Parts: sequence; structure tokens; C-alpha cells
Amino acid sequence: MTPNALEESSPNPLPLLGNPAKDWMLSPPNGSAQVAEAEKAAPSLFGEVWHGCWRRDSWTSAALLRLTLIFVFAILCSWLGIVLSRQSEGVATIWLSNGLMFGLIITQPKRRWLAYFLAALAADTFADMIYGDPFRTAIGVSLANSVEVVTSCLLLTLWFDSPLDLSKRRSLVGFLLISVLGAAAIASALGAWWTVLMVGGSPWWQMFRTWYLGDMLGMALLAPIVIMVQRPAFFSMFERRHLLHTLLVLSASVVVTALVFTDSRDPLFFFMFPVFLLVAFDLGMPGTVVNILLVTLMAIGFTVKGYGPLMLISGEHMLLHRIVIAQLFAAVAIFTMFPVAALLEEKEGLKNSLAASEERFRNLAHVDELTGLPNRRAFNLQFEHAWSEAFASNKPLGLVILDADHFKQYNDDIGHPAGDACLRAIAKVLAGTVDAVEGFAARIGGEEFAVILPDTTQLRAREVAENIRRSVVDLALPHSSSVCGVQTVSVGVAIRVPLSGQPSIDMMRLADQALYAAKRAGRNQVTFS
Repeated sequence: MTPNALEESSPNPLPLLGNPAKDWMLSPPNGSAQVAEAEKAAPSLFGEVWHGCWRRDSWTSAALLRLTLIFVFAILCSWLGIVLSRQSEGVATIWLSNGLMFGLIITQPKRRWLAYFLAALAADTFADMIYGDPFRTAIGVSLANSVEVVTSCLLLTLWFDSPLDLSKRRSLVGFLLISVLGAAAIASALGAWWTVLMVGGSPWWQMFRTWYLGDMLGMALLAPIVIMVQRPAFFSMFERRHLLHTLLVLSASVVVTALVFTDSRDPLFFFMFPVFLLVAFDLGMPGTVVNILLVTLMAIGFTVKGYGPLMLISGEHMLLHRIVIAQLFAAVAIFTMFPVAALLEEKEGLKNSLAASEERFRNLAHVDELTGLPNRRAFNLQFEHAWSEAFASNKPLGLVILDADHFKQYNDDIGHPAGDACLRAIAKVLAGTVDAVEGFAARIGGEEFAVILPDTTQLRAREVAENIRRSVVDLALPHSSSVCGVQTVSVGVAIRVPLSGQPSIDMMRLADQALYAAKRAGRNQVTFS
């Protein structure tokens, strides 16, 4: 932050911002194992940041172009912060550059961090010097800003998952405590001390308070939105199917904010929190970040222009006091709604995970573990459905049941692992067959399989059954107990149009009778019933 933002402040300064997140206190990694892990990670992190920067493969043409553009953008943000401070009696209501640079750096490969740190330092220094600050003043203030960004990047990377995920409560609370409260306070203290040393003017604690609130808001608002914008999921709420709903929800918040902060007669702040909750529940963490940013800009903008409930703070030269209250309002909104939104996202993620697990286990309950085909339970459900459909449409239903010939001897001769491989091979034949004829294949017993053929004919059913029988023979699985010398199957086929009141089990009996007829006739053949 620039010393231009530190002109004379109110004679009745407010106390410093406390710790609204004290109930969410988050300690460094607990336990010796986590501490050891953090200590072990430190050298590799610092080594990657320092040594990686000098490797040629760290800097492609695209990476260099991005670094240049960000350097220019950082100058503009620093310049804008100074402009905002001049329009509000020297108070930097929101200091943009630190949160912006942190959000951009933390999402980059660590081998490029050092160059980004230096670019941010140079951009801040250059912007200050444009406004007439001498180099020694500008570089000291810029170094203080760099401390905030560097400390945030290193500590959050050491203590939390990388990349930083602010939709998780643990990472979010860590960010709020380490970056928003801690690093911003250190940077503000150093910057205020350097300015008093170089320039003089207001007491150190008044400068610190003025800087701290602006730095804190800038980090809390800019960093999350910069991090989230770089993830494709952020833009899902702006997709065509969601866009109207998103705009309506955000518009409700904007309208309420405008009504509250254009009424200078009544303190109507409490109307804000229902719409905050609406946004958090409907749009999640990304929508909450966007909403709080819009509300903060509107609240401070109206206050600076002389509108809103903060005009009830009477007296001359009270603009700084009003701005500080507006900043505190935004800080309370951040420390209240960000954790709420993160908690809601975690619950939604848990619900989706449980739903996916339930679906997966439901599918497993209907799948034969050995062959991957549907099991007997799935077959029974599908067969009842096919039977009902055939009765309703008065169309014939085909059922093919097959059994691996002399399979007990096959297992005894070659072993159970080979027997399992034989069953899997037969299942593969069935799966390929039903894919071609729109049927349904299942393993319904030890070495017994079935195929359901909806809306079929006797000729088509015979073709399917013969194709299965020949394909199993073509597998050429050696079987010493078979007259063919290879594993074969016997196949029974039944075709019926269901009659009123007729149970589906009747068709199962017919197909079974055909199967045993094929076995009695010498196996490795197809029989109809």
C-alpha cells in the first residue's frame, strides 16, 4: 500500500479489527508426524521456488507472456488503489494488488513463484513512484506488500493441500486466518512503520489501522475470486441453463444492497443477511465470493458518495469513520458467509459422494463378480419386466438357457482358476452376442447362463443360440472329459407370447426342459421347447 493512502485520519479512531473467526481457529499441523512432514516439505518447497526459477524449461513463451501481462495488470491495480485512496480522504478502502497477486501466484507452478514475487514488487514500486513517492519510500512499502503475498503462499502451501481449494472449510479457514488476518497485519505493520520512518505524519497505529482494513478486504475478496475464476467449475453458474437463475439471485442481493445503502434515515443492515444466505444456498462458494465483492463495492461506494445508513454517524470530517464501519461490515460478511458457503459445499460434495457410492453398490449388487455379467437377481428383475412388456405388446419373448458341459470334470482336471477363466470366456461370448441382438445376458448359476430375447422369432432365437454354441467351441478350451476335446455348452430355448394370468416361471421351466433335453441328446447342441 502506498503512503498516499495515509493522510490525516479521524480524531476519533475506531479500535482495530478483532478476530471474528476465533471460533474457527486453526492450528498448524498437530502431532509429531504432521510436524515432521511439514519440516520435510519445507526444503523441497523452497528449493523448487528458488532453483526452479532459473531452469530454462520453467519459462515457455506463453509463461513469459503471462508474466508480462500480470506485471502490467499489477501496476494498474496498484495505481487504482492509490486513486481510490485519494477519492476517500486518503483511505485505501480496498487494496487490490496483494489479493490479486496472491491469487495469481498460488495457482502457478512453484518454479515460477520467484519471478512473480519480483514482478509484484517491481509493479508496486513503479506505481508508487508514478505518484511522486521517492524510490526509498516506495521500495519499503512494496517490500511490506510482498511480505504479505510471500508469507501467504509459503505457509498455505506448507500446511494445506496444493493446489489451494477454498471450497473446503479447512483450507478456507486457514486462508482467512493466515492471509486475511495474519499476513495482512504483518504487511500493514511493516508498511506503516516504514512510512512513519520515511515520511512522518500520523501516528503509527492510525496508519496501521487504515492500511490493515483495506489490505484485509482486498486479500479476502480478490484472492478467492482470482483462484476460483481459474477453475472451469466457476463458470458453471454462468452457463446458459443456469445463467438466468444466477442473475436473478445476484440481482436480489444487489437490489437489497442498493435499497439499504441509499436510505440515509434508517440502519437497515439486517436486511442484508437473508439475501447472503440465499446466495450461499443457491450459488455456493463461487456465487458467495462474487456477491460479497459486489456488496462491498456498493456499500463503500455509496458511503464515500454520502449515502446510506452510515450517514447517521453525525459530525464533520467523519468520512474515514464511516468507511471503517463499512469495511467492518464487509469483514463480518466475509468471515460469516465464506465458512457457511464452504460448509454447504462440503455437505453437497458429501451428498453427491454418498449418492455415487450408493449407485455403485447398487450396481455391484446386480453384477456377477466373477464374469462381470448381471447376476441372478438382475436377471429375475429383467425377466419379469420383459415378460410384462411382452404381455402388454402381445409379442413373443425368447429365453435361452445354457450350461457348460461336464464343468465339474473341467474344474477337477485343470483346476478352479482355469475353471473361472473358462466361465469368463463364455461370459465374454454372451456379452458380444447380446450387444449385437439387443438382448440381456446373465449368469444365473454356477456354470449356467441365460439370455433374454425380447420381441423375437424362432428363427432369430435359433441363430442366437447356435452362434453362442459355435463361439464357445471356437474358444478351443481343452477339455479331456468332452467327446469334442474342448469345452462345449448345451443350450435350451423357449419362445412364448405370455397369456393372461400365466406366470413367468412357466417359461423358465420350458427353457430348462429344453436344456436338459439337449444334455440327454449328447450335449453341445441347441434344443427348443
